[in-house]
Amino acid sequence: MELPSVASLEFEQLKASIKNYIKTKSDFTDFDFEGSNLSMLVDILAYNTLYTSYNINMASNELNLDTAVLRDNIVSHAKKLGYNPISYQSSKVVVDLTCSNVGSFKRLGLTSGATLQTSMRGKNYTYVSKDPINLTIVPGASQAVFRDVELVEGTVFDINYTVNTSNEHQRFFIPNNFVDSTTVKVFVKDDASATTSTEYTRKNTIVGVKPSDTVFFVEEVQDQKYEVIFGDDVIGRKLQNGEVVTIRYIVTAGSELNNVKESSLQFIGTIEYVDANDVTGKLPLSDVSFTLNDQNSSGGSSFESISSIKYRAPRYYAAQERAVTISDYESLIMQLYGNAELVKVVGGESLYPPQFGKVFITIKPKVGDVVSSTEKLNIVKDLKDYIVGSITPVIVDPKKIKITVKPVIVYNKDKTRRSAASLAKLIRDLLIDYENSDAFKNFTGRFSKSELLAAIQNLDASILYTNVKTKVCAEIDLQSSTTPIDYSGSFFTKMKSKLDGKYAIVSGYFCYPGYADPVFIGVPSQLEGCVLDNNIYIFDKNGNIIDSIGTIDFDTGDFSFSIPACSDNPIDLCGLQDGTDLETDSETYPDIIIDDPAILDDDDDDSELDDDTTIGEPAIGDVTGDPDITSVTTVVDDPNNVITIDDFTPETDPSKCN
Repeated sequence: MELPSVASLEFEQLKASIKNYIKTKSDFTDFDFEGSNLSMLVDILAYNTLYTSYNINMASNELNLDTAVLRDNIVSHAKKLGYNPISYQSSKVVVDLTCSNVGSFKRLGLTSGATLQTSMRGKNYTYVSKDPINLTIVPGASQAVFRDVELVEGTVFDINYTVNTSNEHQRFFIPNNFVDSTTVKVFVKDDASATTSTEYTRKNTIVGVKPSDTVFFVEEVQDQKYEVIFGDDVIGRKLQNGEVVTIRYIVTAGSELNNVKESSLQFIGTIEYVDANDVTGKLPLSDVSFTLNDQNSSGGSSFESISSIKYRAPRYYAAQERAVTISDYESLIMQLYGNAELVKVVGGESLYPPQFGKVFITIKPKVGDVVSSTEKLNIVKDLKDYIVGSITPVIVDPKKIKITVKPVIVYNKDKTRRSAASLAKLIRDLLIDYENSDAFKNFTGRFSKSELLAAIQNLDASILYTNVKTKVCAEIDLQSSTTPIDYSGSFFTKMKSKLDGKYAIVSGYFCYPGYADPVFIGVPSQLEGCVLDNNIYIFDKNGNIIDSIGTIDFDTGDFSFSIPACSDNPIDLCGLQDGTDLETDSETYPDIIIDDPAILDDDDDDSELDDDTTIGEPAIGDVTGDPDITSVTTVVDDPNNVITIDDFTPETDPSKCN
């Protein structure tokens, strides 16, 4: 007797399997399944089997972290590993608040709540002080300064619960979405009539928690909301019947409020004073000014993504809440700093020269180019709770290599149904997938021109010839200084040293002390005798050499130079790649800039398929020179310095300079 196939998954397969099974019964031997009402019953059985198998399959997938797709289930699996996914996190600023006309006051107090305000797209946002701050005024001083005040973006909310021990299912939810879970505070008082309350301490681990400790935990629950959990008289104090719980939290806009400048903010807070006669009042807003310690706000981020939770949770579990190995540090930093996109940790002992007792941490933030100095201090402070031994963490800024790629293909239009635009889209999608691959999008990321050539060639059988033109740019963050500062870096690949243009390597313009016009860095594309000029020079806008500042190794791409600058200004130092592979170091991550693909018919001129032979010259744009210099500084060539044929030594070996 044939049994129904349990391997059938499609509707028609299930239907055929049920029919074959029924036909084995003697009562239905000559039955016409297609023309009878029984056909409808077979359809219903097939549909029911299809839905049942689908539901079982999906339910089984949700039982494992690797295969689950619903966020609530993924979060639940992560909590079993001791990992609490990152919530929305507020953008932060650290400010100094200067108060004037305070000579007659004894004390000042900055109240908690809204302190600064900004507007974006017609909507107002506030930066709040989480706690009140008091300041004693030095006698005789006309000014007082609240220093290093951390303000977080968002709106403060309170929700109250009355404990009912007869309800064993009572839970303490935070009803809002977009909550910064790191800002949650809890206050508990004996009953509704009590005038004082006890502030509970938030804990992320049960280590060291005693039965009487007033602690609470915060966990993500359904629909990306949060729940506050209290002790059970074994791990922390248990709440008593009738007690009133106040949960205070901040709802934030996350990363939308990153990069807010000081000029976009205004003070709206409240500063109270106590004068010599113990009379209290509020300081006028006109007597308060502020300055940001960093250039802009930073640190805001959105909910941690599903893919990130799947990646980080098992690694966080492996770290066991201690920082010993490199992977421990990387997992912990991902948990402590929600704005981290990439993290790379290197032990000081592996550097040259070695720096024992230190770990060097490079973080690429999701928003912004570097981690602010305030965030760096907070990360180092938070890491102290996990570090084993006397290890000093050092956070360094990431470096970036920009790779501009321009694919060029020649194809036979008679061998494909795809249009030129369709082929261009295929190539662009391939490059986007390549950019997002783990092998590329990381510190120590690897770019392989040969891999890209092969991948593009295999996209369509009509593609006859392929080339990928690549320009590599190293980003240099110049620092304002009247004295030369040393800079070093690498293109991480062999670079072309002889081009048709004037320069082999060239940078953007920047402000150079003592010159009214901006200047740029370059390496000439020329030979002196048979010796390649490896020197890096500063050029004025007319292409005249001002000074030699460093050297470059074209075979490895390593370079170093020393220059002053009259403003903080990032510049790109660019050249054409001569090697096929590029692999960055532990402090550098690659970034692809995709140029429009060139799609050529086999009847077209294919000269565009050739590699570029010139890097071009930079454009000044809106870059200005030294503002302290009013007259234009020019470099004049000596008219008597004329090179003639007599200045050259004849080459005895004609093949030497090939």
